[in-house]
Amino acid sequence: MNLDRIAVIDVETTGLSPWRHDRIVEIGIVVMDTAGSIELEYETLVNPLRDIGPSGIHRISSEEVLKAPSFADVAGDVLEILTGCSIVAGHNVSFDRNFLIKEYDRLGVILPETPTLCTCRLQGRSSLESCCRDLGIAIDGLPHRALFDAQLTARIVASLLSEDSALTDTYRISNITWPSITPLRTPCFTRSHAAKLQAEPPRFLQRIGSRIRHDVDAVDANVLAYMVLIDRILEDRVIDQDEENVLVDAISNWGLSNAQLAAAHTNYLQKLAVAALADGFVSDTERRDLHLVARLLGRDQESLDVILESAANQLSAAKLVTTSSSKGTDLRGKSVCFTGQLDATLRGQPISRDIAETLAEKAGLTIASGVTKKLDLLVVADPNTQSGKAKKAREYGTRILADAVFWPMAGIAVD
Repeated sequence: MNLDRIAVIDVETTGLSPWRHDRIVEIGIVVMDTAGSIELEYETLVNPLRDIGPSGIHRISSEEVLKAPSFADVAGDVLEILTGCSIVAGHNVSFDRNFLIKEYDRLGVILPETPTLCTCRLQGRSSLESCCRDLGIAIDGLPHRALFDAQLTARIVASLLSEDSALTDTYRISNITWPSITPLRTPCFTRSHAAKLQAEPPRFLQRIGSRIRHDVDAVDANVLAYMVLIDRILEDRVIDQDEENVLVDAISNWGLSNAQLAAAHTNYLQKLAVAALADGFVSDTERRDLHLVARLLGRDQESLDVILESAANQLSAAKLVTTSSSKGTDLRGKSVCFTGQLDATLRGQPISRDIAETLAEKAGLTIASGVTKKLDLLVVADPNTQSGKAKKAREYGTRILADAVFWPMAGIAVD
């Protein structure tokens, strides 16, 4: 009876050099017999405890590995699999082996020298995809995923063994003592687990959702304070445990309602969307950032797409009328501040504060966030408003304009 068990391994990494501090971010292992039957498959993302590095090939993000185990957490489990096999194989297996050697070295563990079956070398140093095509092996998945690449390599190994069963004699491990590390049986954390976790509402939203019962409107100052807090916390695009606690406490103490939170999160996301669209183009980097913030604030991709489409339509229409209008008063260089809900619409949609500020900037004005003695214009929906900004503007003698008057003066046609 043939008792050979073959461990086919593949790793995805932060870079190409284990000697220059690159780390494993995903590991896949397929255990098979010499007839090609699969006995075990192992797959997990690995938190490299450092920057994820260029992710253009493996498409693993920093966010995906945050909840993944470190290599120290899985080192015993991986070694247990390798120890139970008589042959270790891989495609360009020296790459994978060197990373494993370095990872174990960081733990003070020295891996023994063992023969390794390399399908890359045996097939003439071709790419994994080329080897599969040469052998008629269908590639029915996404490459550069550790387990998928290990599965393809296992099929190449099976094909090679079917033609030459003596390969096992050449690469069989014998008379080698493996180091001993207690297996922790650490639960694997795969890309599917990461995707499922990302699809769930952020934990702080779940926590506040279970505590909020009131729907009484809080004062604007509290909503503004919450927006400023969100801005600070999302600077690094992560909400850690301490920040989660701060948000939950702030929401409770400020008495914010679910409706206010939903509006604040939508408003925050809309401001980012408008800023990204200000130059008329949303880059891939900006889009990824928008999707990350949207997820952290409990908004799905569909909600973000609606916000982007609405903002893009309004900014596109405004650009056309701005460049074609010749009736406006030259306000270039003037400072302007907007306050309250504006009355005007553009393409049937209300003009939000961030859209208004973007349009004003395109018309050559300077945006001010508050009323000072140097402010030139305060734009309001109702000139009789008694808002704090309007009262201060009257004290300073600042010019107050209804938005219905401001837009034609700025050369921007609205509905």
